[in-house]
Amino acid sequence: MEFASLIGDWRGRFAVGVIAAIFGLMFLIVPEFTLTVFLFVFGALMILSGIVLLVFSKDKTSGKNWRMLNMIEGVFAILIGIIAIVAPGFTALWAIYLVGFFAIFSGIFQIAEGLAAPKTSTTMAVPNRWLLVISGVWSLIIGFLFVLFPGSGILALMWLVGLFLIVAGALNIVAGMKLRAGTAPASKA
Repeated sequence: MEFASLIGDWRGRFAVGVIAAIFGLMFLIVPEFTLTVFLFVFGALMILSGIVLLVFSKDKTSGKNWRMLNMIEGVFAILIGIIAIVAPGFTALWAIYLVGFFAIFSGIFQIAEGLAAPKTSTTMAVPNRWLLVISGVWSLIIGFLFVLFPGSGILALMWLVGLFLIVAGALNIVAGMKLRAGTAPASKA
């Protein structure tokens, strides 16, 4: 099955919902562990990306300007990776800001699409546009809480992320089931 068709398929939406709900539960049950693992994986990925960019910067076939940009980006990526692993608290605070701003913008776009979309469907394959509006409002609330109160405790924010993922997961599961019901062949009576 092609990736693009899977996204519009009920199974894709349902799978996204289940995965989001599982991660949401992990954030609620073991928040410190989940954050530590996330920051370690992020740090390792940044270091690996930096090393690859440094290797590319030595490629003689690239222009001199591109090689210099690859070198600068590679060093920057390695530094971010080291900071993420060595100073996870600092990294978590900045990650909270980034997630907060992303949630705000995502919420705005989800609400706009939910209000502007035809009553039957949206581009995100959500058959009920109000599910998209509800998800967008939830994203806005979480985003503003992250941006306005980052110092109120990483643990509390981890719980909010967990709740956000569980709600988003549940909405995706419902959307997937509605898509399935809409695409299921009619039974012969």
